[in-house]
Amino acid sequence: MSEKKRLLLLDGHAMAYRAYHAIPPLTTPDGEPSNAVFGFANMLLKAIADLQPDCIIATFDSGRTFRHESYDGYKATRAETPDDLRTQFERIGEVVQALHIPIVVKEGYEADDLLGTLSAQASAEGLDTIIATGDTDTFQLVSDHVRVLYPQRTVAETKLYDREAVLERYGLTPEQLIDYKALVGDTSDNIPGVSGVGDKTATRLLQEYGTLEEIYAHLEDVKPPRFRTALEQGRASAEMSKQLVTIVRDVPDVQLDVATSAWGQYDRAEVRDLFRRLGFTSLVSRIPGDEVAAPAGAGLQLSLFGGQEQGGGQPAGAEYAVVDTVPALEALVSRLRAAGQFALDTETTSTDAMGTRLVGIGVAEGPGTASYIPVGHDERLRPGAQLPLAEVQRILSPLLADAGVAKVCHNAKFDMTVLARHGLPVQGLAFDTMLAAWLLEPSGRGIGLKAQALQRLGVEMQPLEDLIGKGRNQITLDMLPVRRVADYCGADADMTLRLADLLEQGLRETAQEGLFHDVEMPLVPILMDIEMRGMVVDVAYLEAMSRELTARLTELSEQIYTHAGRPFNLNSPKQLAEVLFDDLGLPSIRRTRTGHSTDAAVLEALQDKHPIVNLILEHRSLEKIKGTYVDTLPTLVNPTTGRVHTWLSQTSASTGRLASSDPNLQNIPVRTELGRQVRRAFVAPEGHVLLGADYSQVELRLLAHLSQDPELLGAFARDEDVHASTAAAILGVPLETVTPDQRALAKTINFGLMYGMGDYGLSSRTDLSVDEAREFIDAYFGRFQRVKEYLDGTVAFARREGYVQTVLGRRRYFPELRATGPANRGLIRAAERQAINMPIQGSAADIIKLAMIALHRLLREERLRSRMVLQVHDELVLEVPQDEVPRASELVVSTMENAYQLSVPLKVDVAMGKNWMEMK
Repeated sequence: MSEKKRLLLLDGHAMAYRAYHAIPPLTTPDGEPSNAVFGFANMLLKAIADLQPDCIIATFDSGRTFRHESYDGYKATRAETPDDLRTQFERIGEVVQALHIPIVVKEGYEADDLLGTLSAQASAEGLDTIIATGDTDTFQLVSDHVRVLYPQRTVAETKLYDREAVLERYGLTPEQLIDYKALVGDTSDNIPGVSGVGDKTATRLLQEYGTLEEIYAHLEDVKPPRFRTALEQGRASAEMSKQLVTIVRDVPDVQLDVATSAWGQYDRAEVRDLFRRLGFTSLVSRIPGDEVAAPAGAGLQLSLFGGQEQGGGQPAGAEYAVVDTVPALEALVSRLRAAGQFALDTETTSTDAMGTRLVGIGVAEGPGTASYIPVGHDERLRPGAQLPLAEVQRILSPLLADAGVAKVCHNAKFDMTVLARHGLPVQGLAFDTMLAAWLLEPSGRGIGLKAQALQRLGVEMQPLEDLIGKGRNQITLDMLPVRRVADYCGADADMTLRLADLLEQGLRETAQEGLFHDVEMPLVPILMDIEMRGMVVDVAYLEAMSRELTARLTELSEQIYTHAGRPFNLNSPKQLAEVLFDDLGLPSIRRTRTGHSTDAAVLEALQDKHPIVNLILEHRSLEKIKGTYVDTLPTLVNPTTGRVHTWLSQTSASTGRLASSDPNLQNIPVRTELGRQVRRAFVAPEGHVLLGADYSQVELRLLAHLSQDPELLGAFARDEDVHASTAAAILGVPLETVTPDQRALAKTINFGLMYGMGDYGLSSRTDLSVDEAREFIDAYFGRFQRVKEYLDGTVAFARREGYVQTVLGRRRYFPELRATGPANRGLIRAAERQAINMPIQGSAADIIKLAMIALHRLLREERLRSRMVLQVHDELVLEVPQDEVPRASELVVSTMENAYQLSVPLKVDVAMGKNWMEMK
């Protein structure tokens, strides 16, 4: 296509439907459904960025059309528009209007007809047209001057269809697609087509005869006879279907206006404010406009007060100073001490808290007033002075270590770890704005500082990538001039301080203030201690294990190739599928868009079909363990400490559970011999042991507490084996006669019901049929009636209030429960299961956090050298000197068992060993 003016036409309804079904339910800060609006805006901004249109017009359906009048069955089988989508069309209209994109609607016609009319007029005026849609019907409009932008696997992945792409996909020209649908029909629109003529036949006939009319003109030549008969009997249907599927290209009173549709005639601030109200903070930086290209050193792109930017990119009314002399630093420390509170931020060379270098420190003593202390800029590039780290330590350390002066941070654990490693330990952490934002939005969406500043303050902050770039050209902050980093860091500290009061108010409004100040905030320095201490790893043991695994993997590969009859790439799903399903003829269990699936579930279903399958499963298992842990852990040993340091995130799980990463030490499989061998690599240093303290059946105890079911309460009060007790209750047999199989079934039911398991779930986990599983669940609820009432009541509460909560008031929200329509049935059911589980799993997370806080305090009060080194959900791992084992064991058990008062006693199991494997 030649370089002409480009018109982008939006198929509004199709894009909205596509977004609605592609994106899980989302809600605005006010609780409105927003997944379709978000997806629509996302697709629109991506199309604008990719296509750079000169003009944009949006089209929408108007309701009943001439097609409904000519054929009563038109779209009669379509489901009603879900309520939570219908309400979003108004917001989609607001997005379009805020971008000053004209909207075209015509009563009696569909959006497709408007697209056809406008694209035809654009072609006549010499414009190139691209139609953004989620509907393949528009492919018939493709021409030398019209292309169609169509989504692929995800809402943001698209393909631009020209004539060649349409031909490649269908084997037909765009014009022939009209006749193709006339023959095969369209079930989504209830267009009948010709009964007995399918995709392949229609394509073959059109490739041979060209058009529907020519097919009927040569009907006697059509073979085999059954297709000729079908075409004869379905001629009237084919002709009617062709009229229905043909897009109108001359809708009356619809006229292209190039001037009105010119792109770019909008107020970027208006769009930004709309996105902020909708909670679309991640999209703001993608709004085109002159303001995006912020001047060098801009810390904020838009002023808090709506004014213009001033020197250095600081917002109007803000002062971000560079502190690069001793007198200036001493004066700053005096002001901060007098203020009694300040925001604290660090700038570093990487996001690895245990390995990064400190570049500078930012502090904000009041809204709009911040200072930057440069300490680690590259000496060759800095345009001005910076302070030696030793001088900063001497002057600033006493203030940072003063617990009486409150510090406010965003992601405090990172900043405090970096500062501690550079001789600047921090005491007196009072508020972490990231943790507060996460409690208010436990999904973790939009809890970053820049997203929070936009959402709560209306401030659009400069992305870090604007300073350091992306990809191969990315640099580190120490390579930038001090002034540029000062503005960026000053804005970070400034916004952190401004957010604290707003977030505190949100915590009060959701009754989570106590959870924040009594649990999450005290946990920050404890997790920091755990991370900085790390765990000792036996590198020599892992290297020997790696050699053994390499030998076994080579052996397995040779055996697999022998069964396959040829070598192939075991890591290629395509090549593996060819071997299994084409060469060996194994039955295909499931197909994906790219072919036969070879995932773990498929291979497990094929285990008894051919010996190659078990070999492949073993190969995958060994390769995963080897790559994830055996070969990786030695590379993660910190050269300074000689230990491996995991990162324990408080904000990664909506249930409140901690999440381990880099490396993930919570995910090492403990039920396999290989996983246990990996745990063997984690060892106690000389003169110490590892001590593990694990809550016994804490989630079942919480279920008893929350449901107040007398049967469960009684079993725990009598200190019975609760699974055996459950089996005895539902089977009606004496406790002492319960068999291991009966106990195992009761255990599956006990734990499964806490995850919302139904009869199909129980059947898939046992040898029971679905009917038998249903009988067992009915029997369970017949005996444990209060459990049934509690589970049903939890789902009802979640539907009514939009959230559920733990024993400490931690909330998790479920916008998915507002979804409607059969397409969302699976999503709603999954949300119900999560709503059932969250109060139980989340309460368990609350309790072990309380235990960690109390234990950390007691270990220090008694001046013990024992230290926590890891938390794995319901288990604490400590590194204990040999001479402290009796007291540490006693203290750990007592603290954990008394961390929270339930209606049933908490129980803790303890194990010790020289390495992590021996503890099991």
